Amino acid sequence: MGDDVDAPHEAHLESDGATTLGEFVRQVALSGYFPQMACWVVFDGRRKPAPAPIAMLSAPWEQPRFLDDALRHRSLDSLAGKDGELGELGENGELSLFFDYRATIAPDVLWQRLSG
Repeated sequence: MGDDVDAPHEAHLESDGATTLGEFVRQVALSGYFPQMACWVVFDGRRKPAPAPIAMLSAPWEQPRFLDDALRHRSLDSLAGKDGELGELGENGELSLFFDYRATIAPDVLWQRLSG
């Protein structure tokens, strides 16, 4: 919480458009950017308020879990849109993801709530 003084914390990562969303989220999880003692819920970062969650990361899990497993296998290019087209999670070739910190709930309990 001490680092909230200089919030918001943003990171901009670039990746090859052929990379899948699952691989990209896994790379973010392994990057060391996030504290490992919490759960992180991934949302489409373009919308306010955020729509339904896309995925969840947690230190005890080996891989991120996706609420729609098909999204895990989609390329970043197909989700972001390109050549001015609207993509499923982005537009004009940009993909924006928001990672929400959840520290007061057990990962499996939160996953159950998110996945209904």
